[in-house]
Amino acid sequence: MSRLNRVLLGVALSTLWSAGAMPPAHANPSAGMKAPAVVFLAHGHKVSLASFHGQKVMLWLFSTWCPSCQAGLPLLARDERIFAAHHLRLIILENYHNGGYPGPTLSSLMNRYAQTAQRAQNWTVGLATRRTAAVYNARSYPDIFYLIRPDGTIEKVSSAPSAHLKTILDFAKS
Repeated sequence: MSRLNRVLLGVALSTLWSAGAMPPAHANPSAGMKAPAVVFLAHGHKVSLASFHGQKVMLWLFSTWCPSCQAGLPLLARDERIFAAHHLRLIILENYHNGGYPGPTLSSLMNRYAQTAQRAQNWTVGLATRRTAAVYNARSYPDIFYLIRPDGTIEKVSSAPSAHLKTILDFAKS
């Protein structure tokens, strides 16, 4: 391949990536990998996932229209004190553009299912940026969560916290 063709290919791939047509090379990280650094929005501010290094983290990207997501919120809220006692940080993010479908607002969903927990010190509720979604939810699942160790290594990737509550609780207690 000539140098000109390599340059043109690089420009084309860069254009596709910036247009959102291609996920980044480290999209959909798996267990055993270091959690990629991303930024999301919480309380009107940009927040870096890296700022939680040194803490156990559950990063959950969900869509407000998703029934399993709606089922998971009250269960996580019910066990909020257990998570807090074991220093598990819950980062709960609405998928970028809600996964492309209409649904209730994040605020109304949190008020309905997790009113007291959303104000807990170990809960961070916000919105996934396009880049966060491209890295942690490149396949556009309505519901995906990551359990991240204090050293930044991903312990587990799954969906439907309501079906994996024991795993989440065990991770919090570890």
